[in-house]
Amino acid sequence: MLARVVFFALLLLGSYLLLSAWSGVTGPVPQVLKQGAEQALQRQLCQTPVLWRIGQLDPAFVLSAEQAEQAAHNAAAQWNTAFDQELFRYDSLDGFPINFRYDERQQQLLQQALLQRNIQRYDSNIDQRAANLVQQSEQLQRRQREFAVQNQQFAADIAEFNQQAANANQRNLTSLRQQQQHLQQREQQLQQQAQRLNEQQAQLQREHQYLNDTVADRNAMLADQQPLLAAEVGLMEISNGKRSMTIFAYSTPAALQLTLAHEFGHALGLGHTDSSTSVMHYTLNPQQQSLTAEDIDALRLQCGF
Repeated sequence: MLARVVFFALLLLGSYLLLSAWSGVTGPVPQVLKQGAEQALQRQLCQTPVLWRIGQLDPAFVLSAEQAEQAAHNAAAQWNTAFDQELFRYDSLDGFPINFRYDERQQQLLQQALLQRNIQRYDSNIDQRAANLVQQSEQLQRRQREFAVQNQQFAADIAEFNQQAANANQRNLTSLRQQQQHLQQREQQLQQQAQRLNEQQAQLQREHQYLNDTVADRNAMLADQQPLLAAEVGLMEISNGKRSMTIFAYSTPAALQLTLAHEFGHALGLGHTDSSTSVMHYTLNPQQQSLTAEDIDALRLQCGF
């Protein structure tokens, strides 16, 4: 098939030269013919599965060969499934290498991932403590209101007792003494209750202070958070018809799979797209999930599917 494509391009070129000689005009090969030959060659490449394999795997990635291979299989499957044909095929001997080379980009991604996890732990702790404080504050306020009612009733009972004591006589003296003892017991109970409420109030204040300190620590961590790296953390090189892919960094398994799918697109000759949701966008971002219509249309145009 490739020989027929080249022969067809040469035939067009020969026809053009004959016409030029007949008309007495000489000049370079028209750009249209060059583009036609390049497109024909590109489409021919799309007809044969691109073979790949896992090459060098830097131990610093803490990634097994099986995990790397599975991620690449999943990434290749996105393209194969989208076109219902085998665009990529694993071949441990003849496939182009996918190398994992650890560098400062991966180190920074790991540091940022660790920092993000710590911030999330802080946020979870803060949310839980804040919810508990709200509940405890509501309970304390309810108890304080109940105590205020009891205290008012006690004050009214004291006033009534004092009025009765002012008119004391031999007949009600025993009853007044019993009331006095009862009021003294109530006063002691109210004092103990007030002490407990004060202790609970002090404990809540300490909890509030601890929560404020935790929030301050959490916010201080944000100052250490750096903008995420431009996510072109992979490289696809094609030289003299030979391909080679290098993965420099990834933050999560999902990000690794997207990077591999992106570089597989380059292996088929695709360039970058403008849509931020497209896998072939020039940087990784949270909007990307899988191949989009823009990715598929770009390859369909590239390969003539």
